[in-house]
Amino acid sequence: MTDHSDHNEPPTNGGRSSFSQDSPEVGQADTSLNHAHNVAAPRSPAVEALRRSPVTVTIAVVTVVVWLTQFVPTWHVQEKLAFVPLWALDEPWRFASTMLVHSQPSPAHVLFNMMGLLLFGTFLERTLGSTFFAVTYVLSGVGGSVMVWLLALAGTAHPFALYVGASGAVFGLVGVLLVPSKRLDRNWGGVVGFVLLNTLMLFVEPNIAWEAHLGGLIVGFVLGALRLWTMKPKGARQ
Repeated sequence: MTDHSDHNEPPTNGGRSSFSQDSPEVGQADTSLNHAHNVAAPRSPAVEALRRSPVTVTIAVVTVVVWLTQFVPTWHVQEKLAFVPLWALDEPWRFASTMLVHSQPSPAHVLFNMMGLLLFGTFLERTLGSTFFAVTYVLSGVGGSVMVWLLALAGTAHPFALYVGASGAVFGLVGVLLVPSKRLDRNWGGVVGFVLLNTLMLFVEPNIAWEAHLGGLIVGFVLGALRLWTMKPKGARQ
């Protein structure tokens, strides 16, 4: 409950507060309130990273939303967007659309990929720019599909299987981070740990499309090398 003053008690000083505007107590309170109003609370590093990575966040949100639509039986989202090597040339959009769909019903696949996207994507977008990040992500995803298609032609990958997931695109970001360059102040432990974890998963989950991982990794490394090795040092003349 909120405390109220007694209405039967006569007001002091004709209904005005007993503190005048010149009172030091009022001046001190006003100063404290103004200072609290003007000084904004500092953002956490994670929130600041997301705020400065709009493309990364947008891709993550769209991917999760599309994954949720896969649970609508009559829409057949996965079948329409997944990459199938046998249909690749007749339906070329599948080279890229496969990045938006993931295995179901378990959320482990999409969540693992989105964790990698947010972890590496926010760093690369803030460091190398939104345009480079977006181009690298999309081309790496397409590169993963191309690798699956080529290996299917060679008889290594399954030509009729549905390949889904953004793993190729995420591994493209890892490929950029693996480029030897002092221009990226990266966390090598996180990068190497991600690669090792995915390598170990190949022995646990046989349905992982390592072909897409490899294709995305190669494309990301090449694009990263072109970008990092051609960047002019800070302070250099144009």
